[in-house]
Amino acid sequence: MKIKTTAMATAIGAAVALTSFASQAEITVLKQDPQAGNPLSRLNFTVGGSIRPQFQNMTGNDGKNAYKRNGFDGGTRFRFAADYYLFDDISWVSYYELGVDIPELFDWDNHRSGTSNNTTRRQLYTGLKSNTWGTLTFGQQNSIYYDVVGAKTDIWDYDMVAQAPGNGIKGDYDGSYRSRKMLKYKKTVGDADIYAAYLFSDTSYLDGNGNRYKRKGGGSLGVDYHLTTDLTWGAAWNYTRADMRDPATGESKTYDQTILGSALSWTPDNWTFSLGGGWYQNYMLSKKSDVHHYFAGDAWGIEYFAGYKFPIGQYAVKSIQPYFMGDRLEFVNGRNYQRIDNGVGISFQLDYGFRVDYEHVFTSSTDNLGDMNLVRVRYDF
Repeated sequence: MKIKTTAMATAIGAAVALTSFASQAEITVLKQDPQAGNPLSRLNFTVGGSIRPQFQNMTGNDGKNAYKRNGFDGGTRFRFAADYYLFDDISWVSYYELGVDIPELFDWDNHRSGTSNNTTRRQLYTGLKSNTWGTLTFGQQNSIYYDVVGAKTDIWDYDMVAQAPGNGIKGDYDGSYRSRKMLKYKKTVGDADIYAAYLFSDTSYLDGNGNRYKRKGGGSLGVDYHLTTDLTWGAAWNYTRADMRDPATGESKTYDQTILGSALSWTPDNWTFSLGGGWYQNYMLSKKSDVHHYFAGDAWGIEYFAGYKFPIGQYAVKSIQPYFMGDRLEFVNGRNYQRIDNGVGISFQLDYGFRVDYEHVFTSSTDNLGDMNLVRVRYDF
């Protein structure tokens, strides 16, 4: 056990050392400076990433997640972005984000679930960008719902419990999170960012219980309105039509899945306030394997956050932010379940892109989940 823990700390330290020349910003490998007769001068290429060792200690019995007490990967990822100038104000843009589970990659026992992939494609898309006509991209990318609603409250560590992205059968497939095979359009009109997307049919997703979920199509609409320089309101709607099938019995059912949500983000001076909520229809899991009752009919959730950032600027500490956060998730029908979280946290932003967060969350739920103590060390470059 001690050897495994030491190995984990050593490997993470080595990874940080390799990237310590950068600090909290994308690294520009090639800078765009168009020149006649030089095609490469039209390319802007950047790389970045975030290394995130994390520790979670839930009071009581946390079952199969007990390995998280020993330290696990809390979401390490690496980013690659390209912007190639074509003509006028039109550029060809591409983006790739790779998630890496370091303990899974090196088979560190007691620091991994044993069921996760070593690497995960978080995003991969390409398209055209124009200041005049907007941006059109295709591939796996953040959903409109996440961009304008979910992201506003996805700002602490033990979050996204009550919002749609990540709470359905699989956010990459159902269109709620990092959506696969999505054609997405964004255009800024005055103070508003207007979004529209089309979800193409996707391959089947196996739920682990023998059932197959297959998205047949869908679409999204959203608006992000900048009311002032520090106050933004967003609203989004997402629709997905999908089949749930049990190959063993041949039974299947078609679901019309809808999520509708809205969120506010307000950042006056050193304060940060955010509030978001949504209504989820035929979307949340009923926890039943029967394909005819696989999804709960209706559910809703809210999330909220309030924090104040104290500038420090000495002893390698840039700022300290204490905060309060919480959420509530409740099923209206299809499942008898309710969960309420409230907690406090503190975040230390350090020099050279390092950050340390601590959170304690009090949970009240139908399934009697324990309270959570969480520590995350983060290095952004």
